[in-house]
Amino acid sequence: MVLLDENDRGYKTEYLVGSHTLSSGWKSFSIAHKLREGDVLVFQLIEPCKFKIYIAKATTTLPNQDHFHREPVEAVKPEPEEENTDNTGTRRDKYLEYRSKKKEKIIPISKPNGIRSSECSLVSFKDIKGFKDFSIYVDARILDSEIPTHCKAKYYELCKSQNMFLHENIVQGLNGKLAVEMISELIKIADSIRAADSKTGTDRMEGWDKTLKAFEDLGMVVGFLRVRIRKLIRVFREYGADIELMRIERDEAEEERIALNVKLWRVENRIGQIDDEIDALRSVKNEGVGPVFKKIACAPW
Repeated sequence: MVLLDENDRGYKTEYLVGSHTLSSGWKSFSIAHKLREGDVLVFQLIEPCKFKIYIAKATTTLPNQDHFHREPVEAVKPEPEEENTDNTGTRRDKYLEYRSKKKEKIIPISKPNGIRSSECSLVSFKDIKGFKDFSIYVDARILDSEIPTHCKAKYYELCKSQNMFLHENIVQGLNGKLAVEMISELIKIADSIRAADSKTGTDRMEGWDKTLKAFEDLGMVVGFLRVRIRKLIRVFREYGADIELMRIERDEAEEERIALNVKLWRVENRIGQIDDEIDALRSVKNEGVGPVFKKIACAPW
């Protein structure tokens, strides 16, 4: 299988089915991207045996991290916290400036400790008055320009239905492209749910639920969509059970019809045999009775 990183560089690896692990080529990939324990990797299947890999770096150092990497302390020394705060503050100021140019109301929220993207949010959804005020803001980055307007409008309606940003709890540090892909796929699934009918099938709906479960693990608020899918699956299975019982009854009736046809064929065959026997007896009797008939008919008066 092939792994593509965010720069579309390919790495050939082997997947071991028995142990469910990646073998040849994985070490090169992990070294090239400086993977560490706690990093989150999202595998997006784009072609058979080809995955796009998105990496979200861990924001905290685990207690046993040095045990796995055995690197000198100075090599993994984190940057001073003041610099991180300043960088976030700079990005926040830029966003405030952007929003102020649009003359929109901004409610800044200080960033506490943690790893959720909502901690960088600058406005509550309750303060959004309409679609014009709506911006998709993930990890101090505005994604509006990367999402088509009609998709953004649909996403706004979904957020509005729950009175919250569906991405407000998304893990911090998640790749922007992946966030856009998640939002786009979420919109597609929501549209598919609306368009679902009795012909959709449970396999497809279960596929939607698995995708949403993965989004939920990354912090997206999709529980209301998953609940709707489970309701549809339950209704489909309830009606499907009745249909299945009728199909079983029909199959039994069909078997009975076939058995009756076989029996009818045997009866008709026996009737034909009897008719043949009757014709044979008539032929024999006619041959024996003919001379007697003739003698009697021609006897003198």
